[in-house]
Amino acid sequence: MVGMNTLLNKKVMTSDAFEVGAVSAFDLDLASWKITHVGVTLNSQSNKELGVRKPLLGGLIICIPVANVDKIGDVVTLNISFHDLKSIPECMLQ
Repeated sequence: MVGMNTLLNKKVMTSDAFEVGAVSAFDLDLASWKITHVGVTLNSQSNKELGVRKPLLGGLIICIPVANVDKIGDVVTLNISFHDLKSIPECMLQ
């Protein structure tokens, strides 16, 4: 079993080896007690490449469905390319 604390702040890489940012949160479906999305705070390079501005305080968080997580090791590797991230909306986790 992997604790959620061990995943926090791990770097997130796309399938084409682009570093997106770091794991910062999780979205939990309380009805099923399953994690549905991983919250990733974008790094400055990702903000620039995606054409979004970083908020004055904090960072821009995108929610990546757990179906898009390929592997978890020293980094979290996604099964989608950086280009595909443009179709994932920004979210605010509670």
